[in-house]
Amino acid sequence: MDASKPNEPNLDQGRSIPRSRPGNDEVLEGEIIGKDEPLARPAPTPPSSPPKRGLGLRKTLLLVIAVAAAGLCLGGSITAYILYDKATTPDRSTPEGVIEQYLEAKFSSRDNIRARLFECPTASLKEVDAALAAVKEREAKFAIRITVKPARFDVSAAGTQAEVKATLNVFVPEADGRETVSLQEWRFVLEKSHSWLICSAEQL
Repeated sequence: MDASKPNEPNLDQGRSIPRSRPGNDEVLEGEIIGKDEPLARPAPTPPSSPPKRGLGLRKTLLLVIAVAAAGLCLGGSITAYILYDKATTPDRSTPEGVIEQYLEAKFSSRDNIRARLFECPTASLKEVDAALAAVKEREAKFAIRITVKPARFDVSAAGTQAEVKATLNVFVPEADGRETVSLQEWRFVLEKSHSWLICSAEQL
């Protein structure tokens, strides 16, 4: 007897007995499949990606604030640079203006590098250096700070040459807290190429 065929009289002896399907639902060899039954399990449909959303209101607001803040910082930096450049660039458009800035750099700021911005390349200013040395010596002796400021200018200019007679006030602190003021008369000679520069100075 063929062991693959059943003994029951009501069964078709020529039909093979279907075997159970494996877990992956594949079609087995010799398996009887209905006419309308698919041969294999359909592949699962991949989940659709969620729809993209635009920036939320909060993110948009934060972005606008960040852009505005960056613009303000940039504008502030440019303004600060312009103001700094204007404040540090020497004004050498007039003889008296040049002398005033020169005296401030020489006697008040004690900044020789800035003072040279107002000097001719071949300037003879030994008397100014000697006056500054005398001021420093007196300051060190009495532990005081002496201030030198211009009081009056008398300008005589012709073409690219100018002679300026300047009256300087010298303020000296005293022990009782008051200041004594002495006057010094100076004569400055300036020349102009692109701007006015001091070429010589002497105390009168």
